Amino acid sequence: MVPPIRFVTERLDVSPWDTLLDDAEARPGFVAALTRLLTPEVTRHLPPVWQIAPGSDDFDSWIAARRAESAIATVHQSQGGALAGLLVTRAGDTDEALTVGYLFGTRHWGQGYATELMRGVVGWAARNGYARLEAGVVRDNAASAAVLTKTGFVPACVTGDGVDTYRLDIGSG
Repeated sequence: MVPPIRFVTERLDVSPWDTLLDDAEARPGFVAALTRLLTPEVTRHLPPVWQIAPGSDDFDSWIAARRAESAIATVHQSQGGALAGLLVTRAGDTDEALTVGYLFGTRHWGQGYATELMRGVVGWAARNGYARLEAGVVRDNAASAAVLTKTGFVPACVTGDGVDTYRLDIGSG
């Protein structure tokens, strides 16, 4: 089980989405922001289970399924508090490994947020006893592959399904 992820970077505030989902007053606004965030353009490089039609009437089931499979954190802008993206984590191949993924809304693309987030994840993982981070990137998502490389990840495996895996050994990152 992945412990709750909380950290702050220069421009980002990262905390478990459970806090917002479990708060009856905060949930409706958060779900509305999440619905606006998860556009087809944002989710196109993600696994099929992350695809959700805009205006889907089964969003609660989609959220429950994501909660069951991963530990998810919100990524809010420190200034203004806008929901910028999500950080998705789950246990890796060993107890010392953590699998990570992320997404950002289109208006937050190209501003260095993903690199800033991943650097924060590396620091958080080191402080929490993880020795390795793992990530997968769909081959045609060059921007995410560049973010991983920039933050110290190295290619680990090229798969036949179009997803390339990356890893970062914390001691060497």
